[in-house]
Amino acid sequence: MIIEKYKLMGFQKSNKKNKKYDAILENTTTGKIKYVSFGSSNPKHATYRDKTGLNLYDIHGDKKRRKSYIARHTANDYHKKKYSPAWFSLNYLW
Repeated sequence: MIIEKYKLMGFQKSNKKNKKYDAILENTTTGKIKYVSFGSSNPKHATYRDKTGLNLYDIHGDKKRRKSYIARHTANDYHKKKYSPAWFSLNYLW
């Protein structure tokens, strides 16, 4: 089994309808570029922080909301898969 390795190249504003960001990944073996969309584009959504450098979100800084988000979204193991949408949201937005 071949395990693909990726390098995070950066972030861009997503053109997907319901997503705020795309993470840009490069396959270190093939050089192919992959985009992983994450973050809700709903204008009512704000986040605890925005470490993407693009600052497209309003930042609320509310620790109680952060704790609730983490409790809801870590109930499954989606956030543990590196470079998944859940991983990016948890590590870059919350």
